[in-house]
Amino acid sequence: MYANIKHLHLLKFNNCENCTECCKNKFLAPLILEDFEKVYEYFPIVIAKLDTFKPVMLLSTEKECPYLQDEKCSIYEQRPPACKIYPFSPWYDSILLDLSCPGVGVYGSFLPLTKKEFYSSSFFDERIINIKQKLINTARWLENKKITPIGSVKNIEIFQISDPKDKYDLIHKKSLKFLKNYENLIKKPLN
Repeated sequence: MYANIKHLHLLKFNNCENCTECCKNKFLAPLILEDFEKVYEYFPIVIAKLDTFKPVMLLSTEKECPYLQDEKCSIYEQRPPACKIYPFSPWYDSILLDLSCPGVGVYGSFLPLTKKEFYSSSFFDERIINIKQKLINTARWLENKKITPIGSVKNIEIFQISDPKDKYDLIHKKSLKFLKNYENLIKKPLN
């Protein structure tokens, strides 16, 4: 369950040590344009029909991330921004906190995390700076794109750009080679 973060000074976070729960059952993550180059060599970038069309990356196959091996991330240094800043997620208009993360709200040796501490913590990623403008730029990029359905994942329709023209379109197209890892998760489109 995700909650909107309005008061970071109220957050209590334990740590991520020896935990891989976030690598399991998280099936998609929002993207901004600058994320494309960071994820396309490992994950498929698709367009999801949410409240509007938005670029996302597919994370988990049926149960867990394909890069989770022996309870460790095999691409840790190249992991996507969504993984680096988890349990936070700038989900389009808001920064959310995943309350199902075992490190959040666990009794024990907590550390309060203020906004200042967040910006100097391992959760911080440059993508969060000016995130609203980056979201606007991403939405503008997606305007007037010709898209075709791929299918659906957990009742969310997913699409691909069918007529690549710019740098980000081409990166998106290259990332689609990873869809083969998600064949059991994707339901084919109705038409």
